[in-house]
Amino acid sequence: MAVEANQVASPAKRTSSAYMAAVGCSVAGSAAGFLGATGTTNAAGNPGNGAVYTGIYVSAVLLTSALVIPYAPMLSHRMGARSLFIKCKAVTAVVWLTVGFLLLAGVSGMPLLLVLSPVLGALSGLGSVVSPVMNKAYLASSGMAAAFARMAVISGCAWGIGSLLGGLLLDVAPLGWGLVANGVLTIPLAVIVSKLKPLAALTDPVERGRPWHDVWSSLRGSEALRRVTMLACVVALCIAPLALLLVPITQDLRHEPVLVGSGLLMAAMALGEAFSPKLVRRLSLAHSDLPSSALTAIGAGVLLILFGISSVLLSGPVELGVWTLIAVGFGVFRFASRAFTIGATAESRAPELTASSLAAMMLVAGLFAPLGTFVWSLLIGYFSASTAVLCGGLAMIVLGVPILISANSAGEAISA
Repeated sequence: MAVEANQVASPAKRTSSAYMAAVGCSVAGSAAGFLGATGTTNAAGNPGNGAVYTGIYVSAVLLTSALVIPYAPMLSHRMGARSLFIKCKAVTAVVWLTVGFLLLAGVSGMPLLLVLSPVLGALSGLGSVVSPVMNKAYLASSGMAAAFARMAVISGCAWGIGSLLGGLLLDVAPLGWGLVANGVLTIPLAVIVSKLKPLAALTDPVERGRPWHDVWSSLRGSEALRRVTMLACVVALCIAPLALLLVPITQDLRHEPVLVGSGLLMAAMALGEAFSPKLVRRLSLAHSDLPSSALTAIGAGVLLILFGISSVLLSGPVELGVWTLIAVGFGVFRFASRAFTIGATAESRAPELTASSLAAMMLVAGLFAPLGTFVWSLLIGYFSASTAVLCGGLAMIVLGVPILISANSAGEAISA
């Protein structure tokens, strides 16, 4: 019997290992591609307007992503979550390869990225809803937060490697190569998912053809979903823009070479992501997902304040070194909060409604994300990076504490 169990477990382990390796390749490529894309927009704006140009591009991608999210459950129902995921990754690879080679051929980067931002945003939006479902199925995890936490380790390591190598590569090579690397490294994930069946059954959503109605009815019908969505909006406004604007932030701090410094900070946050499952497990023993998400988001806000204070008091390599250390802690709290947010969203309604719950939460938070990113870019461009991070950290604490209190009160009421 033990031999038979090992024979069954071995293919399952190979499947999950292959999936995690493919996700790692994709994440590493995304890190290099992100540096290439934001480096291009930052350079287009020259030193004075680089943050604003980058904010415009990132906000355009985020807005399109949010507007497409309501259609993810409907498309997942019609095509199947697995098929939709494969198609998204395949098209993503083609788009990034095309953009990268066009940049290398001499096409102006900022107009090209702005024109394609709706396509990139749409692919990102669909993938953001389907990916947690795929992670749970290919890792056969008991819950969405557990699956997210497991993937955080491989994603953190991969993002760190991609950030460091991408920063070093793009310091000496044209920025288009970062986008080409993104496209190439996305291909294995589409291939693996198309060849290997998931370890757990995929539950496709039951909603049909009324995407916007489904989103708003989901929010109206679940107080738990409304509460976690409110927290996700605050996070999108206050702390999420830090990771999206690292290139202009590094430039504002006058650290050269810019992309190497940005890559170092991205790698530090990724290292924190790899350690975030430890915090997830520890908090899960004493708290449910929503209070844990609020608590870790507030912790990330505190670290943002430390970012701002250190940038005012320090300068040069010492400042970058301190920022790197703080970035590790920020990554731990930020990604732990994201894991708990996804877990709380998945548990807010019945299992067959998971995709629509995720779509509802991500849509509303996604509508706030472009606003937060653009406000941050204006603060960086017209004031300073330290002003932006201080404002973000303070706002996260001021808005996050009431949500934490409300979540704890709701949990106590349910227990009673």
